[in-house]
Amino acid sequence: MWVRTFLRLALALAAGLSGTVLIVGPAVAAEPYPSAPTITSVTPGSAATELQVIYTAPAADGGSPITSYQASLDGGTNWYTCVGTAGVCPLGSLARGRTYSVVLRAVNASGAGEISKAGIGIPAASGSGSTDNPKVLPKPRVRVGATFNAASNDLGITSPTMRLGVGTLPRLRFSRDIPNKAMVERNLAVTATSQVGVVLGVHGAWGWLDDRTAVFRPRTWWPGNSTINITSTLDNSVLGRSGRTYLVGSTALARTYTFLTGNSVVIKVDGASYQMNVYIDGIKRKIFPVSLGTTGWETRNGVKVISVDKEPLHTYSSAALAITDPNDQYLLPDVPWNTRLTPTGEFMHSAPWAYWRIGKWNGSHGCTNMFEADAKWIFDNTAPGDVVIYSKTGGSTVQPWNGPGGLWNIPWSSWLKKSALHSATPDTATVTDAGTATPATSAGV
Repeated sequence: MWVRTFLRLALALAAGLSGTVLIVGPAVAAEPYPSAPTITSVTPGSAATELQVIYTAPAADGGSPITSYQASLDGGTNWYTCVGTAGVCPLGSLARGRTYSVVLRAVNASGAGEISKAGIGIPAASGSGSTDNPKVLPKPRVRVGATFNAASNDLGITSPTMRLGVGTLPRLRFSRDIPNKAMVERNLAVTATSQVGVVLGVHGAWGWLDDRTAVFRPRTWWPGNSTINITSTLDNSVLGRSGRTYLVGSTALARTYTFLTGNSVVIKVDGASYQMNVYIDGIKRKIFPVSLGTTGWETRNGVKVISVDKEPLHTYSSAALAITDPNDQYLLPDVPWNTRLTPTGEFMHSAPWAYWRIGKWNGSHGCTNMFEADAKWIFDNTAPGDVVIYSKTGGSTVQPWNGPGGLWNIPWSSWLKKSALHSATPDTATVTDAGTATPATSAGV
């Protein structure tokens, strides 16, 4: 109130000085932006690649009428105008079986208003009474359970409370062979919740390693410093038939599997420049010189992932590599600060005997040679699941079976073929303003 009084006095004073009389009326309030709508549910649409976002309008707050609603699938970076009837925002041509998090906002004459809390949905997902989840279960039937491992890619840990690196790969292992793998994927929603509570669907795909084992791989890496939730609605779901017997999900499968990620640590090693760059949460924090494998012992290219297998002291010998030539044999006892990358013997470690070539040329038998202080920093500051990417080493690519990073080296198009959903539905859709889709390109891992 005192602000308005001050403005009236100032205007009156200015008018008096100019000899003109002004009549100052009440101040005009700014047109309010709309409050946030409320998402009540996100359900599959009539087509396998559609979602229906059901919402209620925000409470009236004295502003101008709402003219439209907008939806975002990336937390609010890109917005698309909803079409259709009031209370329903249809989104079409999405990737079948992918988890989407949707937020809404209302628009009036003043512009776009507050953003809603996120709603989560999966195109072609199932609900009670659907084909996947019938109200009356068929007979004869047998119940199927599952075990969950947040760090299935040989990281050496099982603790759900330890923060893992962004290269960890969670796994579900079922108690019986699964005939209807697509149904399983449709009923597993994968989301990431940031430390400030923002919920996003994770772009990725389940890959079946065998008839009982499914691993989820994100399109790139997990978001750092997040809570990863895998919400299962597989309870009372029909998982297919084995002979005349129906396989039905155990009631214990109505649950959410959870694990945590720490800082996003991605290390990039360039064999051509003899340099290691350490990125933490997307920012380059460290640059270390290195020396990699020499001719005939080239360090492997591709993704490797750090596990708990670290040794303050390790002995390296030519015998471990089956080297028989007397001129090439060696024994290096008690080498400090060793971080293993593959079970076939690749480490990042200090190499006091090789200081003269570190950062200049490659001369090891495949390991990453470093100065002692740099190797200790890697030893002390990396966690299970942290990612190390090698390029331009002259070597082959890490095989899928060779260590915690192996599965990351399967090309994305080949990984999708391991999915019962994505092998039939190309993962190349994005929503346009009209609620339909246009092709989108994405880089490889």
